[in-house]
Amino acid sequence: MSQPESATREHSATTPDATGAEAAPPGRWLVLAVVCIGTMMTFVNVSSTIGGLAMIQSDLHSGSAAAVWISSAYSLVVASLVLGAGTLADLVGRRLVFAAGATVFGLGSAAAFASHSTPALIAAQVVMGVGGAMVLPAGLAIVSHTFADARERTEAISVWAGSSGLGLAVGPLVAGALLNAFSWHSIYMINVVLGALALVGAVAFVRESKQPGRKLDPIGIVLGTLTVATLTYAVIEGGASGYTAGHILVAYAVLVIALIAFVLHEIRHPDPMLDVALFRSPSFSAVMAVAAITLFGFTGTALVTVLYLQHVQETSPFGAGLRLLVMFVPFILVSALAGRLVHRTGFKTMLTLGLVVMAAGVFALLAAPPEPGFARVWPGLLLVGIGSGMLVAPSTAAAVISVPLHQAGMASAAVNMFRQVGNVLGASILGTILTTRFAADLTDDLHAQQLPDETVGKIVAATGEGNISASSLPPALADRVVRAVHEAFSSADHLALTTAGVVLLVTAIPVVFCVRQRPAHTAPAD
Repeated sequence: MSQPESATREHSATTPDATGAEAAPPGRWLVLAVVCIGTMMTFVNVSSTIGGLAMIQSDLHSGSAAAVWISSAYSLVVASLVLGAGTLADLVGRRLVFAAGATVFGLGSAAAFASHSTPALIAAQVVMGVGGAMVLPAGLAIVSHTFADARERTEAISVWAGSSGLGLAVGPLVAGALLNAFSWHSIYMINVVLGALALVGAVAFVRESKQPGRKLDPIGIVLGTLTVATLTYAVIEGGASGYTAGHILVAYAVLVIALIAFVLHEIRHPDPMLDVALFRSPSFSAVMAVAAITLFGFTGTALVTVLYLQHVQETSPFGAGLRLLVMFVPFILVSALAGRLVHRTGFKTMLTLGLVVMAAGVFALLAAPPEPGFARVWPGLLLVGIGSGMLVAPSTAAAVISVPLHQAGMASAAVNMFRQVGNVLGASILGTILTTRFAADLTDDLHAQQLPDETVGKIVAATGEGNISASSLPPALADRVVRAVHEAFSSADHLALTTAGVVLLVTAIPVVFCVRQRPAHTAPAD
């Protein structure tokens, strides 16, 4: 694949001489720091919302399906818009889109802070999703073009990936501390502060760059958004209504039609938002699958574990955040080292081993008991953190360095899209499995204890909204109901985790057979 003239113009704009005199600008690490703040911001929202979900649910009286939407709406919008935002960044300027995204994200966070109903909070998450969709591809494209050397770029991308883990770790920890003193609204002020820092840093330190000749692809944006949106809707609502319900079958049909139309449109478009030809490479396709499944397993495991710790082990939000550091800290540390390690091991070895280690951690969590006790929980969390840290940075780097420089923005948008699709599907699929199985098992357990149907219905409904505790029950029922809740929640938690573990292991198969150890593009100009 040869670089078009537009790519050459862009390359000359960011690297003025043929010898690459400015390929390593002295302020490049400061630029990376600014981008990492923006990236961290987009992931803080994911984990802080998960950390505060039980309190949000209780305060807003949100049902199980609504709770899944609260935790998934943001990632759904990011996944739907990230490709179009990547094209927009190439066209009008990456710094401009990054800064605008930080601003929109901050405004959405302020709206979430002021929310007093479930629909208002979900709407605020949607606004934040628009901002996040702008920040992520623009930020990664800035990093890719600031670090011209392939080895240094891989290391920079590793740091960038580690910042996402830092955001995931900071979210529930800071949220837990705030929830001990304030209402759940306070957790969204974290985003406002980080958004302001990212905006100021972008204006002060990041140089503008763009790719001349790119054009927006509005039809592709609409079709891509429709594909991701209907997929997520079918998963979340199908869990509540049944996957064979009429409106869910309609969603399946729309999904298939939109996906086929999207692929056909992108193939024929002269300047596609996503070059479908990239997926002719089995290695590139497998790397995209790894990007999605890594976040599917990581975010989904974090969600169900937080809910397990709060509902079964009766841990406070801050306590749950502290315990999740067992997963998040190894993720950050390993992500920071993965860029260096992958040069020795190769991408295939690193990605395969990461998937296996992560799956082993998920399966180890099945030892978690339906009672207090962290001793059988932390080993699984540790392995999940190590395994995912081996996956995020190398999969991102493999995608970006597999394409010519002029397609780095497209590749970064694609890997961000697949990561966010995995993010939203992890929360929605595993969250839906957890909530639906929990309600069914709890209903069965309470009926087995010969409780009246009316009492069972009230208990299941109250538990689904997070509004039940031993103190709210008659003394004669308290012990029986609490034991049933713990056992039903543990059973549902184990089913969700088993699903995640199987998906991770299955994904390792195409990695072994398709991913190249040293993916690199073959553009003559490079």
